[in-house]
Amino acid sequence: MHSTSVPNERDTPAPLAHMPPVPADPEYLVLAWEGTLSALTTLELRHEVERDCLEEWSGPVEVKQGLLAECERTYQQARAAHLQRLAELQREVRAACPTH
Repeated sequence: MHSTSVPNERDTPAPLAHMPPVPADPEYLVLAWEGTLSALTTLELRHEVERDCLEEWSGPVEVKQGLLAECERTYQQARAAHLQRLAELQREVRAACPTH
């Protein structure tokens, strides 16, 4: 069985609490938005492939169910992190363009 793994969100540095927000560069916002959407799309595709492989696997049902549950847990955690990043970027866009 081919195994895929979902990258952890640990590579994203946490914002520094003592630093005031800096108006975002529009080019940065576009690139960050595109990168986050791309990562989310990749995550969705990997999850679908991994789930399909596990569902087709002829191993023991109990093991299969455990692996599917772990696959789903890992996927949901990674997805939540990407959605949180999109929400942060949306706040940055609104702060950069207060008339919208």
